[in-house]
Amino acid sequence: MALISITWEIEGQPNCAQKQRAVELFLQWAMMQGVVMLLQNRYQRQRLYTRIALGKANRMDVVWGEASGVDGQLWILCPVLFLMQGFEAYVGLLLLKSAFAGVVSKWQVICCGILLVVMAIGNFVNTIQSLVTKSRFKAKMKRTQNKVLD
Repeated sequence: MALISITWEIEGQPNCAQKQRAVELFLQWAMMQGVVMLLQNRYQRQRLYTRIALGKANRMDVVWGEASGVDGQLWILCPVLFLMQGFEAYVGLLLLKSAFAGVVSKWQVICCGILLVVMAIGNFVNTIQSLVTKSRFKAKMKRTQNKVLD
């Protein structure tokens, strides 16, 4: 998708302003994705630090679905993830709308629009599945801890 948007001719074409707006929206989404990636990196580093401090991991380990981490980290990460996924779908739908309304009917617009919408749906489903799995695992750990304490 990045290659398509980079090679997409903008100057000297009719509706140049609308093509430029589509590219601007795509770049805004890419910047937003960069911020989310930084937040996810911070989240994973803090979780790994917690596991190392507890003696459950080494520096080269990969953090998985265990519920060890600083409380409240997901309260920042999840809304930003959902906001990014919504914006991703919005940009994709705007591209498709402009393509099917005949405003900009190049193949690049349709391809980028479809890819953005598919990625938004896939990312949303994956995020929901991860949160459900994480909450189930956390509930299972609480039940196990309560049985040990009883």
